[in-house]
Amino acid sequence: MTQTQPSAPVCNKLWQRQAWPTWALIVLVYSSWFVLMSHASQWSWWLVSPMTAVLLCLHGSVQHELLHGHPSPWRWLNDSLGWLPLSLWIPYFQYRNHHQLHHEIHTLTEPGLDPESYYHWPHDWYLKSAMMRWLWQLNYTFIGRMLIGPWLVVGLFIKSETKLFWQGFSQPSSLATVLHQINWVLHLLLVAGVVMWLDVQGIVWWQYIVLCVWPGLSLTLMRSYAEHRPGDNNHRRCVIIEGSWVTRLLFMNVNIHQVHHEFPHLPWFMVYGHWQRYKQSILVSNGGYFYQNYWSLMKQTMVHPKDSPMYPKKPANRS
Repeated sequence: MTQTQPSAPVCNKLWQRQAWPTWALIVLVYSSWFVLMSHASQWSWWLVSPMTAVLLCLHGSVQHELLHGHPSPWRWLNDSLGWLPLSLWIPYFQYRNHHQLHHEIHTLTEPGLDPESYYHWPHDWYLKSAMMRWLWQLNYTFIGRMLIGPWLVVGLFIKSETKLFWQGFSQPSSLATVLHQINWVLHLLLVAGVVMWLDVQGIVWWQYIVLCVWPGLSLTLMRSYAEHRPGDNNHRRCVIIEGSWVTRLLFMNVNIHQVHHEFPHLPWFMVYGHWQRYKQSILVSNGGYFYQNYWSLMKQTMVHPKDSPMYPKKPANRS
């Protein structure tokens, strides 16, 4: 019998309404990072690197929860909890704005419309050099996304943001442009503070980037690797990767992606229960776009692209 997927679950219990699991993870991430970095110079990088990478990935998941309005009802408080740039490269405000736009659009994955799309229109694709096309095709394999994905993502982001930043000085400035520049200055000041503090702890900035930030971003890109695909509607463009309790905690259930897009303001700790209860109707809704875990995804796409980086010639139906 087909199940009917209901409206968003209601937080009835006190611990749900007050988001205790989210508060606990916020405290865990920041305190663990501080302690780990304080002792990193005394420990082997074989230990420090993977532990920090996991923390940075979890910090990104926490930031994602914050921008969706948790754990407090006050946006200023949630935002302030996400501003510290442990991963250095992306300002929280820019991540927040891009991701909110990602949730508002009617055609997920469409190049130029979805800020989180990795797809390219055919006419743009054929304008790229052979080397860039090869790199993007490699980026559509699991191993490529893990190894070169971080450098492509960061490189393109910095290129785009630098152009936007300097355009503000050469063109009439709007309030949004001025705020963008101010936020970037604040972000760079915070990055400088983090780097100087790390230096005091005996951690060189390039070591932190190569041994911690890079693998941490690789873990994040593992989560987002198959999150979306072109489809007839947004339901069919979102994956469900059930995963183990480890990946569900690390990604704070964003891997249950169709449910997250259906109910973007649902607290992370209620997403998996909703999926468990309404599996059948959810899988009908998303066209069966499902992986049991990341191991099954990896086996299928380790060296084979999950799909083409070239977007279908005609935009999918806007529904």
